[in-house]
Amino acid sequence: MEAITLDDAMAAYEEDNYEVSFPLLVQLSKQSKDPEVTYMLGVHYHNGMGVAKDLQKAIELWKKASKNGCVDAQYALLEITQTTSQCCKG
Repeated sequence: MEAITLDDAMAAYEEDNYEVSFPLLVQLSKQSKDPEVTYMLGVHYHNGMGVAKDLQKAIELWKKASKNGCVDAQYALLEITQTTSQCCKG
């Protein structure tokens, strides 16, 4: 069986197929510490895509991704909190 990749999850996401992209991201997060995977899980939780909307879970995931260098997660935290205290401290 071929290993799944972030590209697989992103292809499903870009087709608005969140019932596929979310489980792929969950699986990837168990196999990898890629901050982009963590960030995208946060996006799914923030918007309720393929999973129940959970703002606190999204923030938790974005903080983790941000600490691991994901600029998109830092920006998402900045947008949602309107303060740099959540996004820009390592």
